[in-house]
Amino acid sequence: MARYVRGQTLQLKQQQYVEAAKTLGSSDFQIILRHIIPNLFSIVVIASTLNISNTIISEAGISFLGLGVQTPGSSIGLMVSDGSQYIRTNAWIAIVPCIVLAIIVLAFSFLGDGVRDAFDPRAKD
Repeated sequence: MARYVRGQTLQLKQQQYVEAAKTLGSSDFQIILRHIIPNLFSIVVIASTLNISNTIISEAGISFLGLGVQTPGSSIGLMVSDGSQYIRTNAWIAIVPCIVLAIIVLAFSFLGDGVRDAFDPRAKD
């Protein structure tokens, strides 16, 4: 995440409005506060929500394989793994955790899109 933020910051630093602010005599602190951070906020939020979704899917996959959370704990992957034993008789035991996982991942994706639409200065055009 730090590399991504740094790369985006360097890209924003080359924009014309930052160069114009430097030409007009704005300090580095003012440029960072007024131009870089507001434009960087939406990028970080989108990357974070995608990262959260990827982390949830990775944890569920690792737990499904038996390498993550063990039986006393609870995990969506562990629930799917336990339910896979009964897939022929009671399929809902495995299907419901899969649906919940999909809903959680979609919710974080929609949350990121909504925050981006609300706070992205470039999306107002």
